[in-house]
Amino acid sequence: MTRKRPIRIPTETLLDAARSAADRLAHLSRDPQVRRDAARVAQAVGSLLTSIRQAGKPPPRR
Repeated sequence: MTRKRPIRIPTETLLDAARSAADRLAHLSRDPQVRRDAARVAQAVGSLLTSIRQAGKPPPRR
């Protein structure tokens, strides 16, 4: 019997899913505090994703 390996999800994909979920919660929740907090989380995760993507790019050539 083969042993199942744990599923590996790339960091960028996982963060994008978290941002999407927080964004949906910000739009669908009835509680205004939940909407505000979810919007902040979506913005923070989006900023983190941008930083990760920029860190992976080589510096511009001169």
